[in-house]
Amino acid sequence: MEAPGRSDLLRKLKALGKEELEGFKDKLSEVLLERGSEPIPVTPADPAALTDLLLRHCRGDSKAVLKVLEDVEARLRKVSPTASSHPQQARKPSTCTKAGDSGPKSHFTHSGDEIPPGEGGTLASGKQSRKEDPTGDSWGTDKCKLCPREEDPPEEIHPETVRGTDGNQETYRVHLPGAGLFRCSETELGFEARAAVTVQYRYGFWDQHLSVWSTPKWMIAGPLFSIQAEPAGAVAAIHLPHFLCLRGADTSRMQIAHFIEEGMTLEKPMQVRPFHAVLENPSFSLYGVVWGNRSKPPILIHSIVLLYWALKMAKTTLHLYIIPNDHSRFKAVDDYEKKCPSRLVSTSLQTYKPLTFDSHYVVSSQSNIEVTPKELEFCNIQAECLQSFMEIYTKDIQGGLEFSLVEKINKGPIWEAHVRPEDVTLSVSSAQTQTDEHFVSQHREQLIQRVMAVDSILDSLYGPVLDLEQIQSIRAERSSVEKMRKLYELVPKWDKDCKDRLYQALKEKHRPLVEELEGI
Repeated sequence: MEAPGRSDLLRKLKALGKEELEGFKDKLSEVLLERGSEPIPVTPADPAALTDLLLRHCRGDSKAVLKVLEDVEARLRKVSPTASSHPQQARKPSTCTKAGDSGPKSHFTHSGDEIPPGEGGTLASGKQSRKEDPTGDSWGTDKCKLCPREEDPPEEIHPETVRGTDGNQETYRVHLPGAGLFRCSETELGFEARAAVTVQYRYGFWDQHLSVWSTPKWMIAGPLFSIQAEPAGAVAAIHLPHFLCLRGADTSRMQIAHFIEEGMTLEKPMQVRPFHAVLENPSFSLYGVVWGNRSKPPILIHSIVLLYWALKMAKTTLHLYIIPNDHSRFKAVDDYEKKCPSRLVSTSLQTYKPLTFDSHYVVSSQSNIEVTPKELEFCNIQAECLQSFMEIYTKDIQGGLEFSLVEKINKGPIWEAHVRPEDVTLSVSSAQTQTDEHFVSQHREQLIQRVMAVDSILDSLYGPVLDLEQIQSIRAERSSVEKMRKLYELVPKWDKDCKDRLYQALKEKHRPLVEELEGI
């Protein structure tokens, strides 16, 4: 049995009804009081606050979290033996315990790759296995509440980045030391290696190849990659990222477009996962995932919202984008905004639920803002094309800015943001002071969003900057973004020497990123 991480626990608490959540809070308060903790404040139960409270009490120790949750659920069962702390389970008839089972499982402590019966895709053989179930993917952290993950993550690799002669096109290069499963931190492209191999890859341009086939029949569903490997036979399979939400979908509609000199062919993936399509024994050239547009309803899309502060615009001007969760499009938007110049505002990226293309969204806010255009259509615009965005303008940011994106038709919110004054203002307006601002403070937003090798950076800071308790607290966070955000909570208390040590660690682990930011 495995304790859930922060995102898993938060998702489960959000799934509870109001009364169920209050019951969980009451029993959690009893358990924590018995363990010497302070009483939980008498306020309405809040999933995020309860999650943070539990993790703080347990100091990020997964075993301690698991023990507390088991104690809470045991008390809930005593109150109502037939009730369940999970609303969907409460509506289902009870099932007999199979031979060898230990009885009912905890609704908060089950592993993240459990799949409801009858959902998900199949392997090429038509069979499903728990370990290789196509609805389980270790690379789906925090991407979608509907899509589970595999338990065992691949080894994350940080590629060498080589810029093209035009200064824009980037090529990534990695050396895989031997057999294993690897994932690129920059692109989410995955490799299954049989032996040591050097792989070089870059994003391709869909619009240069689409004229040879009928686009209404097929929808682009992920980045296009140009891939080369030496020796080619050392790569057993590639895992191509896609942005489709496949919960309950017919995965046979997914194909891999393969572009060669003679034209384009469609290849059936060996396995379809929530965030990747797996192709065995690739011949290497141009590959990308496509989806058959054969029937309704339209496929759901894993989506993100990007918010940028335009530095040279009047007062406070923000640019807001809605795009598929596609690293190539994120990078294209980021490259464009840097030239404006703009800075990425540190907000949550994920939408509350998957979206559908051609849907329309508007900004809702009690603040005094001007929004142009009034609505934004969520479109499948390729990375090589300019993405559509909303411009949000306000004269006064001193009290903060709260707004949300809502669906135009049913008015349901899909994303919310609270922008604080310090998120979009520099401490002093003079250019000299901006230059003197330390690197780790000046590029806070970019470093939080883009640094991936957080654990190795924490190892470099252990002793001179961070103690063991601080490191454990940071590592208890689920994703690299949450870990960096937790680390930055400590930065305001640091002197220049501590910031210099973080800078040196970043330069060792993420030299291309540091050099890029220093060139802004």
